[in-house]
Amino acid sequence: MAALQNDLAQLIQAQGEQGPFVSIFMKVSPYERDIAEDKATFRNLVQQAKKTFISRFTEKAWAGYHEQFTNVLQQQRALGNNGAASIVVVVGQADTFIYPLAQEVANSAHVGDTVYALPLIANDQFSWDYHLLKVSQDSIALWDVTEGVATPVELPAEAPTTRAQALGTELTNGKTRTTRTGLGAGQAVHGNDPKEASQASDTQNYFKQVDDYVLANYSKTTQKPLVLLAVSENQAVFRKLSKNKYLLKNTELSKVPAKLDRQTVAQIIAQINQQLAAEVLAVLQNEVDRARSAKKYISDFGAITQRVTEGNVDTLFIAADAYVAGRLVAGELDTSSAAAKATNLLNELSVEVLQLGGQVYVLPESELQADATAILRRPDQE
Repeated sequence: MAALQNDLAQLIQAQGEQGPFVSIFMKVSPYERDIAEDKATFRNLVQQAKKTFISRFTEKAWAGYHEQFTNVLQQQRALGNNGAASIVVVVGQADTFIYPLAQEVANSAHVGDTVYALPLIANDQFSWDYHLLKVSQDSIALWDVTEGVATPVELPAEAPTTRAQALGTELTNGKTRTTRTGLGAGQAVHGNDPKEASQASDTQNYFKQVDDYVLANYSKTTQKPLVLLAVSENQAVFRKLSKNKYLLKNTELSKVPAKLDRQTVAQIIAQINQQLAAEVLAVLQNEVDRARSAKKYISDFGAITQRVTEGNVDTLFIAADAYVAGRLVAGELDTSSAAAKATNLLNELSVEVLQLGGQVYVLPESELQADATAILRRPDQE
């Protein structure tokens, strides 16, 4: 949420709060063959935005926006080649903001005095940055997950990518263990181990090297959490040996697909985020319960709007897909103008809360039983 808040604040401050902003959301394909189709879809959405824009502003003012959208098409060879499921492109009076989305969104174009942020919030609220480490007894693979998008990490030659590479001459073949003790010929010590014990020993030695390497080269340097993808047996062994404090204790996946292509990894990321989201939702529910007791929780929409304009909303909960016509103009509520009727007030309130350092969550309507609810900074006096 912090990254999104900073991005929105930077964009809005760069343009001035008057806008207008054109926000285009679209699903993108990960395949090279679909580049032309994606760009055609993007052009169509830009044309939709243009019609809405010139109905509210002027065609002359659109010229600068048209130039920026044209630059996006020229500078982005492919809109969806970074593993994102969707993208949003926001254009203001001078700058362009391109944001990858891990979730699929409906293709849409929005024109308003503020950035249309609700799909961004829904994408970002339960999207964490971490490393995903897939471990087997024979090999490893690593992904960097940033803003919900997983990128394979190309491990260098010295990384323990396979057990044979990592253990070398210490590898047990099931009958004989050979350990180098010197550089000269005849400097080896031999012993016999049962096959099962030997395999277990090799696995432990390999996991220790993997743990040390990932900790030193990735976890410590980035301070990102580490999520382990491994079958149950390997999960138990690796976690028992691990000294990596960044390894998440309560988040794990023990069903390892045979094929880890981009689509499968995206599904794995979604499963991980569901686990993390469940923990966050439990915390939020506790916060709501405490807010109720402290008379800092409200669900009346009129009161919420007033408290937002007063800067008294700490956390705002918005029902997914809800729409309330209206806009905020210099802190005053407008519901009667043509511009207000074409604006989602829930989005206006969300952006206002984010700008004032609050938090916003987009949740299923069934969770809220209302278009919006809020936790206040100060107790409600009414």
